[in-house]
Amino acid sequence: MKYRFLTILSLLLFTCTQAGPAVNTSAVSIHPSPIYITDGVALITSEMNNNRIDNLISLSKDIYPIQIGAFRLKTNAEVMFAKVARVLGKDVIMIEEEGFFKIRVTKLNKEKIRNYLEPDIKINNTVAGFRDQTMTQDTVKRTIVSPDMTLISEPVADTVITAPPVDASTPEVKPIEEPRRKFFLLNTDSPWLKRINYFGKSFALVNALIITIFISIATMLILLVVILLNRTRMEKEEDLKQYLAETYQGMIIDYLFTGSSPDRFRSIASDTYRRQALIDQMIDVSVNLKGDAEEKLCGLYIYLGLDRDSINRANDYRWHKKIKGFRELAFMNIKDANDSIYKALNSKNDILRMEAQIALVRLSDEDPFDFLFQLVRPFSLWEQITLHELIIQHDLPVPEFKRFLKASNPTVVMFALRMIKEFRQKDAEEDLRDTLEHPSPDVRRLAVQVAGDMEMRSSLDVMKRMYKSQDYNTCLEIIRAMAKMPDPSLMGFLKLVLDKEDDVQLQIEATKAIENNGEEGVKTLVKLMKSEYKNYNIIVRHVLDRRIL
Repeated sequence: MKYRFLTILSLLLFTCTQAGPAVNTSAVSIHPSPIYITDGVALITSEMNNNRIDNLISLSKDIYPIQIGAFRLKTNAEVMFAKVARVLGKDVIMIEEEGFFKIRVTKLNKEKIRNYLEPDIKINNTVAGFRDQTMTQDTVKRTIVSPDMTLISEPVADTVITAPPVDASTPEVKPIEEPRRKFFLLNTDSPWLKRINYFGKSFALVNALIITIFISIATMLILLVVILLNRTRMEKEEDLKQYLAETYQGMIIDYLFTGSSPDRFRSIASDTYRRQALIDQMIDVSVNLKGDAEEKLCGLYIYLGLDRDSINRANDYRWHKKIKGFRELAFMNIKDANDSIYKALNSKNDILRMEAQIALVRLSDEDPFDFLFQLVRPFSLWEQITLHELIIQHDLPVPEFKRFLKASNPTVVMFALRMIKEFRQKDAEEDLRDTLEHPSPDVRRLAVQVAGDMEMRSSLDVMKRMYKSQDYNTCLEIIRAMAKMPDPSLMGFLKLVLDKEDDVQLQIEATKAIENNGEEGVKTLVKLMKSEYKNYNIIVRHVLDRRIL
């Protein structure tokens, strides 16, 4: 127990030397300012230094209390208060003032101090070192009381002091200095870091933020250098590419039209980069060539072994390499990789699938569109448009698309229907009439539309028969197709639609179909308008109004 009291009292005395905000030392009668004892550790000596103790006690009797600590956190103040109160009892108080929780000693008992210190501590005239442990990072100011009672202010952090055990056999105890903590290029003695620490931030967090900033700046600089170097490289490659394009294009034209030797290209074909540049230029030139010049260029392509590069790309596992190989083979009319192209027809990659279709159209001599029977995946509208543009631009022979109406893929059937309409293949009327009963409602609807646009009257009876079993959109297309092919024999059917259908759009389309039958149709509508059985006035007037187109 004695050692515990000894530790607490030592804590009290050393705390007097380290804590406390700067105050005005002038006497104030209403709010007396505290005196902060910073030389209190010198009170404990081998001779007890009675003069110092007497001076300290005399101060406590004055109007100035002895302040031993000031804390921003109340919990830290309560810990200090509890420890000191065990020794001094009611002679110590805790107050809240100016945003701080302050611990003050109102009176010191000389005998009590002597009783706790004299039996256990033997200290020479020099002061024993004490090891301090910081409880909080609150920064306050302390007032140093020198032996001649001169007050000096300096910043210091709130501390709680514990005394290490003293070996009696040691003649002199030197103060133990805690090594400075250093991290990166910073240490904990930095005033700026202590100011940060004042707000409850740790040294590790501050150092981490600083390191993060350094790393970010370094990364930014590295990226800047890499970007600049890469940009320079790309500019040089672009200049080289432009130079090679002009040079090789001139060489190719000379070879085709002046009869120069193909051996000039041998040195070019030995370099990978220049080899690819030569292939690109040969592809560009082949676009505008026909007949003998085109065959001569293809012969040069094979003579230099460039076809092997294209075949290897066509068999590559990377889709963009495959596409490049397909294009090169298609332009140079090389069919050695057709098997790989056929495999790509049902690829999950839409772009690869479309490029394979285009390549097969160009590479197939007898039947460019035979691959349509092998399509399993949906033949998208964009692919259909691309294939149609290919036929127009390259003046390819147009096949009889009616044979594709038997394809198992509904999207291929729809493409055939669109091509039949586009190229006005009226000889496909019989096959198209069978398509009106296709299992797919989309195909049936498109077939009705194409039959109406091409005025295939043989399909009217089929449309009339299938009307009741179709969905709304197909029924609407059937009535519109009948309007495109006026037939008096359908007047009764159209009147029945007008009478039985509840949908206004169907009634309007049926009325238009009746009107398209000429004078007889108009008379029928006027008669219906005067009928009292049902009120057709609004619909008939709407159709007969010439202001509405």
